[in-house]
Amino acid sequence: MTRDRDHMLSLVEEAVSGRYSRRQIIQRGVALGLAGSAIAGALTRAGALALTQDGPVKVSILNKEMTHDEIVAEIQKEGEVNVGNWTYTANDTLIAKFQQYVKDTYGVDVKLNYQASQAPTTYITNLYTALGSGTPPSIDVMAIEENFLAEANSQPKAVAEDYLPSGLVPNAERVFDMFKKFPTGVGFQASATPGVVYDKERAPYLTDWKDLADERLKGRLTMPLPGDITCGGFLLGIAASLGLDYKKPEEMSQAIDFAIQKIHPNVYQYTTDSATMQQFLRAGVVDAVGFWNSLARMEFLSGQQNTAFMIAASGQYLVNGYMWITKGTPHPVLAQVFVDWRLSDEVQFPPDSWGLEHGPWAELNEGILGDSYAGLIPEWFAADYFTYYPTVEQLTKNYKSVDWDYYAANVKSIQTLWDAPKVENSAGLPALPQRRRCIERSALSPENLP
Repeated sequence: MTRDRDHMLSLVEEAVSGRYSRRQIIQRGVALGLAGSAIAGALTRAGALALTQDGPVKVSILNKEMTHDEIVAEIQKEGEVNVGNWTYTANDTLIAKFQQYVKDTYGVDVKLNYQASQAPTTYITNLYTALGSGTPPSIDVMAIEENFLAEANSQPKAVAEDYLPSGLVPNAERVFDMFKKFPTGVGFQASATPGVVYDKERAPYLTDWKDLADERLKGRLTMPLPGDITCGGFLLGIAASLGLDYKKPEEMSQAIDFAIQKIHPNVYQYTTDSATMQQFLRAGVVDAVGFWNSLARMEFLSGQQNTAFMIAASGQYLVNGYMWITKGTPHPVLAQVFVDWRLSDEVQFPPDSWGLEHGPWAELNEGILGDSYAGLIPEWFAADYFTYYPTVEQLTKNYKSVDWDYYAANVKSIQTLWDAPKVENSAGLPALPQRRRCIERSALSPENLP
């Protein structure tokens, strides 16, 4: 491993001094007999070092031109960076690989403090507490769902830094325009969406959201609990499948009534626990579950060959993760270095050298962010990749963007449409929890501001 890394670093030095293009780096790596993982690492590191070879670059947030030596000095001064994200199986690997990347590229030992939670509202609450008290934020980079970025951008006082474009984040320019929320954020996922994961042999008739009302699913379905964006995504999808506009209150009410009257009777259990859903699907207790698209590919790669994700005929609403930097961050340079690294080839499509099993790999990878990533699909997944991830064409035709400005402004009024039905489901389980919590109250609502 050390020998491979030495050869990779040697290629980086050669590429920077020779001003190699990405294609030239790949060709030279192949000629040297380097593995694909080493070539991917060389591309990432050479790109970062090449930034300053023609002179200083403009570093956002600090708003000044900086040479490579000045960037190194700032990284030494900062020493650490705090990232708020989710509970990936590969989190320990991400921490180790980023710290090694900074050491290889800038010669500095740093610490990545990686906070992991499936309830990002905690991060937002802590951010507002810090801003209200005049103390630095405890998280530098938010790497969470897009709706939180939209809410942040809608606030009267800035809570996110304007940092894009930045000389330290060239990889942000590689992503499709649909994932650019400049100047405050950039997507690091391309296809994350709440949806229906199902057994394609037991429920081959599922093609759209409204099919969840099919009587053949009676007692054979789980749906997400009220309280987060998973449930909100389902409501938006159901509205779309019925030809209704979620931005018209009377039509959203019709969609929710349909869910109560037609889909609720089919529900075996309301849950957002992935282990429970996996158990039910594998044991044949249910035929379909409502969760994120990643569950389908993780199950497939764990040997569940009949598990598939339903790309709804009426469309899927994207709820991708976006990276933004908190206002007043005490680690502005390392925050930008992390964002750029997270968008690099080796993190978007981790190489075999990372030692990830296929399930955790598929949890971390969330589709193709731009044309320059398209050739990175590993051979072991090439035949099935587009069964579990959308093609670029599907992203533009079958996947929809949410109007997050509308969502943030109207979340409270939408909540009131989701009341508790006074019936039991087909399995005799407790009634659906209060609907008014299904689209969660924003932690950034005006009454919660400091």
